[in-house]
Amino acid sequence: MFEIQDLNHVNIVVEDLDVCRHFYCDVLGMEEVRRNPDFTFPGGWFRANSAEIHVIRSDIATHAPGDESYKVADTTEKELSSSRHFSLAIDDTEQLIKQLEKKQVPIVYGPVERPGGLVQTYCYDPDGHLIEFSQFKE
Repeated sequence: MFEIQDLNHVNIVVEDLDVCRHFYCDVLGMEEVRRNPDFTFPGGWFRANSAEIHVIRSDIATHAPGDESYKVADTTEKELSSSRHFSLAIDDTEQLIKQLEKKQVPIVYGPVERPGGLVQTYCYDPDGHLIEFSQFKE
């Protein structure tokens, strides 16, 4: 039997690489890292610690960017956290909120405190991918 050791990366489809780079690097503080030189198609890789996000431009992807058809306008009936998303572990929800507000990125859900000391906060990236930010408080 094999053992899964870590999540290697998430791959998402984006419309504009510059807008995407601005969001993941300038807003979220990730670093753009060098892709394999054999990858000549348009895309990028962004990393912060062990979290890595790969992006591919929509004109060569198999589907459109984001999850626009799944965006939830009213979260009174169903909780947004039940939607398709990926999660980034963070160390400080208050600083996240300040950074998102400073960069004019709306928080669409949260912060919500969960059992066990988990705090979840959600926003959409410029292409409509839902991102959860998870802080485990002690």
